[in-house]
Amino acid sequence: MRLLYNLFLLLSSPLWLAYTLARILGGSWRERWWERFGFLSIPPPTHRRRLWVHCVSVGETLAALPVLKELRKALPDYEIVLTTTTPTGQRTARDSAHSWVDYIAYFPLDLPFAVNRALSRIQPDALLLFETELWLNLVHAQHRRGGLVLILNGRLSDRSFRRAHSLRAFYRTVLRFIDFACVQSPTDALRFIELGLSPSRVEVVGNTKFDQALEATDANPDEWRARLSLPPDAPVIVVGSTRTPDEERLIAEAYREVRNALPQTCLVLAPRHLERVPEVERLLQEQGLTPVRRTQLPLPIGQFAQVVLVDTFGELAHIYSVADVAVVGGAFAPLGGQNLFQPLAHGKPVFFGPHTHNFRDIAQLAKEAGVGFEVHTAGELSEGILRLLRGEKARQDIETRARELIARHRGAARRCAQYVKQWIERTHHTFAKMKWV
Repeated sequence: MRLLYNLFLLLSSPLWLAYTLARILGGSWRERWWERFGFLSIPPPTHRRRLWVHCVSVGETLAALPVLKELRKALPDYEIVLTTTTPTGQRTARDSAHSWVDYIAYFPLDLPFAVNRALSRIQPDALLLFETELWLNLVHAQHRRGGLVLILNGRLSDRSFRRAHSLRAFYRTVLRFIDFACVQSPTDALRFIELGLSPSRVEVVGNTKFDQALEATDANPDEWRARLSLPPDAPVIVVGSTRTPDEERLIAEAYREVRNALPQTCLVLAPRHLERVPEVERLLQEQGLTPVRRTQLPLPIGQFAQVVLVDTFGELAHIYSVADVAVVGGAFAPLGGQNLFQPLAHGKPVFFGPHTHNFRDIAQLAKEAGVGFEVHTAGELSEGILRLLRGEKARQDIETRARELIARHRGAARRCAQYVKQWIERTHHTFAKMKWV
């Protein structure tokens, strides 16, 4: 299978090479582009052993933060190398993970020469892959060198599982080189097992995003209201991670209906991708709203914003603290949903669309606890928001239940770190004999 895989890479090289060059020349991969080919800007190890942790983008990197913190405590003598695939993931890593890692780099393409060069540079005792990052050449090379390969916070979404099921032979080959998988739910465990991972090498530990969500709960709502120039006593709707114009039109329509009933209500909207900010700004203006960008705030003393468009990176988790009601995008279109953990950790009632297959477990838990509400139309959304804005006692009850929900499921990060430590200790004699070339 690995021969077929590399033959496919060879035959398709004109396509992926053109794509890679376009990303480099276009700018999104221009930063340290050579790291994509295994030339990592990291010194070789000296007297300390290493862990290599890999995350794709922002979501996985944020989910990794509490694990990195626990790994630093559990294995203080190890250096930690963190890689990401996307520039936004890299920015998140540099902004948020620097306290717990020693080196940060871009992930190499899954080409034999690139992964071998990267492995020779890092020389990790363990390769820790977050969620569903299964790269055949990389895991094979790490296994061949005698190092561990572990999956942390593993999950297989409905779409990923359907795709993997159609490529079962490939995934069975990849999973042969996985030593252990810490997965989010029993459903994920069954899916990994069905694809070929031994049941003895899978453990359900929970979702580390429950732990990550608690990281921003120390935000001061009054301070953030001031930063956003929001009126002190006005109701606030915070909308996070919208991804399509249709979602934003639905939000704008619902907000106008809410404002007709409660004119002082403010809206804070944060698109999932910052490059869409100009598009979203125009859309809101077409809907009769007057958005003020976050980078234009705070306004002069005595002036307030009623609609804030977030065009900054990494603030949304704290901004949820000012919400009376939260809405999370990505699920009003069939995109799988976005992070529900952050508003719930602040004790906020959260509305979302029906397409939550990427966050099926937390969406179901939130609905069962009565703190998350699935809606389909702008009318349903405005009706639900108005009900809660008018019901302070209901919001207080939801705050208690939401915080309890997050607290009840915390601890996945610590369990992941403990399994990493156990596997390293179990195979320590193997590491002592490893010879890196």
